[in-house]
Amino acid sequence: MYNISDLQNQFSKQKINKAKKLSIREFEETEKNRFVCFVDDETESYDVSFLINSKSEITGYSCECGSKDFCLHVLAMGIFMSENKTGKTSSRKGVKKKLSEAERAMEDLNSEELKTWLLEFFKKNKDAEMQFMLSFGQKKKEFSEIEISELIKNTIASVAGKRKSLTAPEVKKLVDLLTKAIEPVEQYLQQNPDKKESVRKFLKINDIIYVYQMKILFSGTRMDTFQKKLKERFLTHINAIKDFDLWKELATENWYLFLRSDHPITITFYDFIIEMYQTGNPDQKMHIAGLVREEIKMWKKTDFQLRTSLKEDMLEIIAENGFFSELQDYFVIEEYEHSYNLKVINELLKIDLEKAEKACKVIIDSNPHEKYDLPYYSILEKIYQENGSPADLAFIKRKIFWETRSIEDYIFITENDTDAEELKKFRNRALTLLKNTFLSSPENRGLYFAILDYEKNYKKMLDAIDRNTPTSIINLYAEKLYLTNKNKFLMAVKTRNEWSSTEEDEEVLADFMVSKYDAAQLQDAFGKKHYGFGSDRFSKTVLSKVGLS
Repeated sequence: MYNISDLQNQFSKQKINKAKKLSIREFEETEKNRFVCFVDDETESYDVSFLINSKSEITGYSCECGSKDFCLHVLAMGIFMSENKTGKTSSRKGVKKKLSEAERAMEDLNSEELKTWLLEFFKKNKDAEMQFMLSFGQKKKEFSEIEISELIKNTIASVAGKRKSLTAPEVKKLVDLLTKAIEPVEQYLQQNPDKKESVRKFLKINDIIYVYQMKILFSGTRMDTFQKKLKERFLTHINAIKDFDLWKELATENWYLFLRSDHPITITFYDFIIEMYQTGNPDQKMHIAGLVREEIKMWKKTDFQLRTSLKEDMLEIIAENGFFSELQDYFVIEEYEHSYNLKVINELLKIDLEKAEKACKVIIDSNPHEKYDLPYYSILEKIYQENGSPADLAFIKRKIFWETRSIEDYIFITENDTDAEELKKFRNRALTLLKNTFLSSPENRGLYFAILDYEKNYKKMLDAIDRNTPTSIINLYAEKLYLTNKNKFLMAVKTRNEWSSTEEDEEVLADFMVSKYDAAQLQDAFGKKHYGFGSDRFSKTVLSKVGLS
């Protein structure tokens, strides 16, 4: 094992002198007692590493030259370390950076040859040309709408060309290019003192990209995420304007384009003003809500109705800022518009339970299928729990029973529903459906047995016990089942499947059996070994408790 401080005494003077002529660069300690550097040997450069211990002994080394011996390059690094305890690289002459094959080829080219090659390369690689222009082209400080349009158009064309769809890697390349291309535009828009112009040009960016999204199929969601983050950054800048009067002027102008315009607006513009509201502070939200409020007052007078999806957005703004009570007549229930209707009803619940109840009933009556009724029944349940008769609440609980599947609800329905005929149908349907779904929905067994227990129908419960009935359920009703029919109960429980039982539950049931039956009865019931998978374990447990195993 070589020691750093004694290397020069371990090799011949000839080898030492050769090693000293080599150049060391980029020497560093990458982790404790591990050192690396480049050793330049004429036109080649090698990556060398050392491991040493606390005694400065070399415990490991490697060299890119491939030699397994202690080569000249390793020796040169060792001598350097012994002579330069500070770790600073000496400035030896002839130090050259290790060059790649491409770098060496470029060193032999003149500028004209390189330019010619690049121009030919760019003809076939438009995305590379765009990347080159973004890196080395003339940097602009201002951008007109035409320039913004051309920049985005050329960037997208450099990747997409005339294709109608892009793969995920191509979309990533495009987003990376767009991010770099738009960065100086974003900076310009944020620094531009004319905020109205900035908003207009930002919307131009969105519109252009949206047009291309309609023309080209983009794989994945990366493009949508790019636009979302672009919008978030710009709106953060706009909503951070310290001059509130200036912000109000911008907000009012753009919101009026939506609220008062006779012409269609673009999706990108609508998303922009909605997010302007959503990302605003309370004062900014209240200002926008005030604009919407005043406009709705005018719409009520002229009987103007927004499209439901837009009305739903306006409803959220009005409700959040406390104007719903004043404007509730504008937000009427609309057939089949469940998302909007539920928001209206949730606001009515805060101010008028009777109106909310009536709205729910109107919608239920108009729904073409019962599956759409559930959320409205759930609302009615809340209303009747606070302000309704037990019969009303029982009716609703009967309608939503298959969603709650609760023994408490079943009992409430049975004791409070006044429609005897419907109640009878409900009971029969409940027991039949629960029993038919024991295998597909094992949790239904527990409810089925709980219903029979409530009805004290233990004869039917005994008939329902099979080898898959969980032992834990049998334990709940063991005493009552035993009293109903001792012999039938014994026969019902003798086969237990391991997958429907735990050893702890089996212990409880076995103790119960031993307390109720004598050894001869248990021997007769559990002495045979042909009951099926898992039953042998329970049989042995029972018999062991009476000393028969």
